[in-house]
Amino acid sequence: MTQVRALVGVVAILVLVGFAGCGQVSDQARQEAEEKVEAKKEQARQEVKEKLEARGQEVGKKVEARQEDLKKKVDDLKNEVDDLRKDVTELQKEINAHEQKEQDQQINQLKKALKELKEEVETHQQQDH
Repeated sequence: MTQVRALVGVVAILVLVGFAGCGQVSDQARQEAEEKVEAKKEQARQEVKEKLEARGQEVGKKVEARQEDLKKKVDDLKNEVDDLRKDVTELQKEINAHEQKEQDQQINQLKKALKELKEEVETHQQQDH
């Protein structure tokens, strides 16, 4: 917009200087000057519009690229979470297996101790008779 204003200002000054130098300017000359100013103004407006559109496309591409990067990061994090969940599940299975093994060992120790006690009781009973 600044460029448009500057161009319009420059053209307006040139037209005024031209009018002052020529004295009376014909309607046709003034009309031509106005048309030139309008054409320059329109050209400047079109250039600004094109630059804005190009910039908008550039920004759109950057946003799209960042969205893709974020999507990839999210997917990577989801995969990491899934892997961690699998690891936790495996560890829980190992813990459960270890606990079960310990319980089995305790049961076996108790059975062995009970068997020894029974044998001892039988031995005492036989000695008493």
